[in-house]
Amino acid sequence: MTLHAAPGSRRKVRAVSSKKEPEAGGSGPGKTALSEDIHARIAGLAYQFYEQRGREDGHELEDWLATEQGVLTGHL
Repeated sequence: MTLHAAPGSRRKVRAVSSKKEPEAGGSGPGKTALSEDIHARIAGLAYQFYEQRGREDGHELEDWLATEQGVLTGHL
């Protein structure tokens, strides 16, 4: 996975994978859209944490992982 700065900001970060990861539960119609929705939700919430911290740099991975865990466990 590679991290790229989002357009219009020098510190907004989004993760981009060069290959599709197999998902648990098999594959099929709608699986890609679901994973893209989850990715977008995690990215948006992680960015909110960044803004709430006063746009303090250096916590991108921490914010992403905490948000990912919260979304996937249903806490966010």
